[in-house]
Amino acid sequence: MSLAALRRASGLRQLQPLLLRAAASGLAQCMPSPCAIGGSVGGGGLPAAASSHLWRYDSPLLRHLNTAAAEPAADGPALPPYEQVKQRAAAAADLQPLLELRGAERTQFDALMRNFQHSGAVKDQALALYVNSKLYRQAIPEFKTFLVSAMDRELWRGLRQLQAGESSQQALFPYFAQFVLERYTPEIKAYRDMVNTVDLRNPHQWFPVARAIQRRIIYHAGPTNSGKTYNALQAMRAAKSGVYCGPLRLLAMEVYDTCNAEGLYCNLITGQERREVPGAEHTACTVEMVGMQKRVDVAVIDEIQMIGDEGRGWAWTRALMGVPANEVHICGDSSAVPLVRKICEEMGEQLEVNSYDRFTSLEVESSGLVGGYSAVQPGDCIVAFSRRDIYAIKQLIEQETSHRACVVYGALPPETRRQQARLFNEQDNAYRVMVASDAVGMGLNLNIRRVIFHSVTKHEGGNKRVPVSISMLKQIAGRAGRRSSQWSEGLATCLNAGDVPRLQEAIDVPLDQLATPTAGLFPEFEHFEVFAGQRPDDAYSSLLEAFEREAMLDSSYFFCKQDSVVAAAQLLGELGLSIKDMFSFCMAPASASDLRIGAALLNFATKYSKGLPVTLDISVPNRVPSSTDELRHMEAAHQVSMLWLWLSYRFDAEAFPNRDKVEAQAEFICDLLDKGLKRLTRLSKNGVDIAEKAARPEHQNVMSCFSEELALLEERRQQQRTDERRQQTHEQRQQRAEERRQKVLDSGIVFASSAATTAAAGGASPASISKAEAAEEAGQAEWRRPGHKARSLTRKKEPTLQHEQQCEARQQRRKMLKKLQQNRQTERQLEERPKGRQAVVVVPKHEAVLQQQVSGGSSTSGWGRLLSAFQ
Repeated sequence: MSLAALRRASGLRQLQPLLLRAAASGLAQCMPSPCAIGGSVGGGGLPAAASSHLWRYDSPLLRHLNTAAAEPAADGPALPPYEQVKQRAAAAADLQPLLELRGAERTQFDALMRNFQHSGAVKDQALALYVNSKLYRQAIPEFKTFLVSAMDRELWRGLRQLQAGESSQQALFPYFAQFVLERYTPEIKAYRDMVNTVDLRNPHQWFPVARAIQRRIIYHAGPTNSGKTYNALQAMRAAKSGVYCGPLRLLAMEVYDTCNAEGLYCNLITGQERREVPGAEHTACTVEMVGMQKRVDVAVIDEIQMIGDEGRGWAWTRALMGVPANEVHICGDSSAVPLVRKICEEMGEQLEVNSYDRFTSLEVESSGLVGGYSAVQPGDCIVAFSRRDIYAIKQLIEQETSHRACVVYGALPPETRRQQARLFNEQDNAYRVMVASDAVGMGLNLNIRRVIFHSVTKHEGGNKRVPVSISMLKQIAGRAGRRSSQWSEGLATCLNAGDVPRLQEAIDVPLDQLATPTAGLFPEFEHFEVFAGQRPDDAYSSLLEAFEREAMLDSSYFFCKQDSVVAAAQLLGELGLSIKDMFSFCMAPASASDLRIGAALLNFATKYSKGLPVTLDISVPNRVPSSTDELRHMEAAHQVSMLWLWLSYRFDAEAFPNRDKVEAQAEFICDLLDKGLKRLTRLSKNGVDIAEKAARPEHQNVMSCFSEELALLEERRQQQRTDERRQQTHEQRQQRAEERRQKVLDSGIVFASSAATTAAAGGASPASISKAEAAEEAGQAEWRRPGHKARSLTRKKEPTLQHEQQCEARQQRRKMLKKLQQNRQTERQLEERPKGRQAVVVVPKHEAVLQQQVSGGSSTSGWGRLLSAFQ
């Protein structure tokens, strides 16, 4: 295919599937060997592999570029042959470029290369050559330098006429393909070998650095308030280098602050924040952010029982298997000991278990909270599982008692939660009560005297209420009582005394009975990258589902649920992002249920896909929130800021500029939230209903910059709900029809005459049986329920098993007919008997005996009365 013909193609996107299919055939078919490449450099075209779609398409183009002169293009500029550019670059290695670009020319060239570098289509084509994202980032600057060093008038004339977009990508990619295949052959082959030998049934093999170390693993097992994490952190502090992996930013920030306050330099690394201290050899990070390359002396992995969490368990599995440390201290309750021991055996590493007992006792108050929330006392922590309940309880306590209530829940920024915890722990203020969600279960050191559960159920999936898990009840209740506080003994109870038995049952369950059966897994990007290259026609959301469906796992592991990832993939699927960029955007901390966060993610990704700077344009008001609704708007603004910061650490500063301004804005929002919570307390004390007060316009419009995306998502959600309702209605109708049809089949209906109703021998006259058989053979059956008119149902063709059952029923009725003929004389005698005698009616098919009172010797009860009595 000539260069002119290529440019006349309908676009690079239409050629992309053809290029990407080469990844499925392996690098050996789509890339020449090192010796072949060496031969091509010396003076010969690249060899074409007939079995490869990529080389069948690309090889003629590359051979064309190796000719003496380029074929003139019918609708675009011509570029000089690749070999000519290569020779000039080699000759000019120690000299000045043949043509030095300055001013506007340099700006135009940089823009052209920037567009080429960020093109999703180019990245995906490079992936077909096993040029992964890491190598791609390394090769692009060198390729740019290569072009600059060989720049002359002919090359610049062709580049200058290229327009930023698909035409430039089509013209430049063959240069880049041959450049990278010649320059990075060992790296490409090493990557190919790595991804082709990965077995998801042995995930510990994904981490070669850790496998090269004979690690010592110590499990600190015990309940809350047992000192297990303290001992593990002491080992980390005593080591020359170490890393702490916590489940929450709060815990990482606490370790960071404590270490630096004690004179131990420590870095902080979370998804949204980086604080690097000069000379620090210790790091506190969230478990998802732990590095797998830098070796340390001691690593601490906190809350290891979360390895079985259906959403985040993969992060603990990854840390346990991959952290490169001489000693790995893992902390948590004993429920995960058997699973961790099995994983250690697979890795060939020994496990030591240190068991701990709770420092303080924990007692359950069986009477519940007598007197309601007006009877709360200092040190009480009320646990509710919805934001609305939290603020309703806070207002009730502050209006009916002299106490002030702190609040802690997941939507609040970590800094705000820490501030609320300080107010609660300090004894020189009126904030002596806390109202919190399940977020109080970990991440904060709180001096709690008594934990009070508002309810032992919570909402899940709309209006559905489900019981709170036993492990969560134990975790939260265990926060009561702390050895270093004034409350050395812990208490736990419920608002309603009827919920106390459930709480008592949860606390009494031994931890070793709450075994964590399997560990969560989620693929490393390298696995997914190559898998996606083999399915170029699939949408990203379909790739996630296909990967989970087709990958082979050991019985000790499960794939973590990634509903938010799939939702983000469906949201961003039409933007044309590369696999790497799509992976980064979809893994961002954006809640699938909050449309405002989804709108922000769509806005950021759309700007990035167009090559525009991704700026955060929210308008934060300089007014303190004075209602729960205004707080909600500010919480969303902070979450969007955190989303932007998270993405800014995954992309370069050119794409996400002015990070320091966004960080300052996030701090300002936290300050507004702190002041807003104090204002709500004052309003509650003055009798103001903080929940009913409407938000002011400046708070409502804080994220008006995402209005277009939000309107689009609301329309999609409305359409989705409409489709779901229609589908649900259709399924309900089908189910009711099936139930009615099955009821007819299972009821063993016999069309009985009046005389047959009172027959002792059994059931129906010959005429009625013939009528039933005729109706059955016609595919119809009449039936009547008490108080309803007769209806007619047309049965669909039944499966073979039901057909056999029907045949058997017919045979039974024929036998019954013969028996009736033999007992006609008995039938007449029974009809002449006095009132009050019992007649036995045998119902065929069910072989059930029905006792029915015969009224006055008459025979007025038809088959409908028989069916009514049977039902």
